[in-house]
Amino acid sequence: MTDQRFTELLGKQLAGEISSDESLELKSILENNTALNKEYHLLQSYLESETEEEENIDVVFDRIKSQIQIPAKPVLKVINTRNQIWLKIAAVAAVILIGIMVYRNDLFISNKADQVALIKVQTNAAEMKTITLADGSTVKINSASELSYPTKFNGAMRDVYLSGEAFFEVKKDSQHPFIVHTKNTAVKVLGTAFDVKAYPNDAAEETTLIRGKVQILLKDDKKQLFTLKPNDKFTLADGKVLISEVSGDQEEEMMETAWTNHQLIYKNNRFDEIARRFERWYGVKIVFKDPELKAITFTGRVDQEALNEALDVLKLIENFNYSIKGKNVYIYR
Repeated sequence: MTDQRFTELLGKQLAGEISSDESLELKSILENNTALNKEYHLLQSYLESETEEEENIDVVFDRIKSQIQIPAKPVLKVINTRNQIWLKIAAVAAVILIGIMVYRNDLFISNKADQVALIKVQTNAAEMKTITLADGSTVKINSASELSYPTKFNGAMRDVYLSGEAFFEVKKDSQHPFIVHTKNTAVKVLGTAFDVKAYPNDAAEETTLIRGKVQILLKDDKKQLFTLKPNDKFTLADGKVLISEVSGDQEEEMMETAWTNHQLIYKNNRFDEIARRFERWYGVKIVFKDPELKAITFTGRVDQEALNEALDVLKLIENFNYSIKGKNVYIYR
């Protein structure tokens, strides 16, 4: 609301139509908002440098646009000469606000891995690790995953970087949001428990919220911000977002977090999806000799069963065969 009111008041001031009360209101907004104040003075400096306002407002508009990364150029259709300057000023203000929004979201998703020395923890297939970060937050890292984090959190954000899957229990610190960076998203929290799955060879990225609140920003679309409530699952696949509700009466019974208790739960999952989980779980490579088998769906669970036992359970549901040769598993009719 503040940004919208700023746009309106700025347009009125530059068009010479602002009242004394509105002028005081604009002054108050600028005194209490550093980002808007900065952009206001940027605009003023350009306007003061121009001697012929009406002839040069297009130049001002273009110069400001050139300094701000925005998705697309505004399109103006001016049909009334009397309103031409005001409309262009309003467009300038709109560009400024878009720039502020993008700037804020850039801070959200900025990757500082190349600026800070990071510790890198990797897990092998069939391996899990639990670590405690400098702020007291704990992270349980699933198999075949990698987490990078600083020895000490400095600055406004607590940034960590994940490839694979991990369950986070974050210490609350309202002054320093915790950001989990994956290839395609940035997950922002203050203090909460949630699971992030972002394996490079999976078709989708997922974030499941157990407690608290998280916000998720897409790195290739900074305008979209998604907020999750407990038991919400965010899924990003093929550039499309789906937010659904997870099932399970207790946290350990949820398919998305059962791995933290050394269980695998699958519900109507494709065989090739289950196979990728088995590969990480058992440290093997699974090859489908019959591609049609990949699309078969299964519902079930694995606790402490050996690989052959887990596959035998699936064979009770669907007719297929398998052979295990060292670390390679072959699935066929």
